[in-house]
Amino acid sequence: AVVSTQSTGEYAITSAMHDGRFDPISKSEVSKLSVNVSLLVGFEDGANYLDWTVGKHGIKIEFPMGRSSLTATFLPEVAAERNWSRETTIDRLLRKAGVQGEISQELKDSIKLIRYRSEKVSMTFQEYLVHNEGAAKLLNGHCNGTD
Repeated sequence: AVVSTQSTGEYAITSAMHDGRFDPISKSEVSKLSVNVSLLVGFEDGANYLDWTVGKHGIKIEFPMGRSSLTATFLPEVAAERNWSRETTIDRLLRKAGVQGEISQELKDSIKLIRYRSEKVSMTFQEYLVHNEGAAKLLNGHCNGTD
């Protein structure tokens, strides 16, 4: 799916200001923000659930559970940062997807794995302002006004 720059910006503002899991970002905090975006590239089907490399690939798994399918994903850096093996990462990803109880070999063998890489892009708010003259208008139109 193609996502427009405008919808991405609107989603970022909505997440920053209206995500109930976090306190809204105040205007006084905005100048201190930076953003890191992982661009996911090079999607490939894996031959099996272990057909990926820690630190190189992110993985998305899909597997049958009852009458539906469950999915979950980890970015490439997740397993490497936590020093997880491929097996441990798969177990953690199965739990993230909602599996409770025993993780059987049969369940692991039912996994459809997609591996990918990510390219990280980082930018401070000040760098963003230099590249986007309309940022102040967008910000002023969506901020909650708290300091």
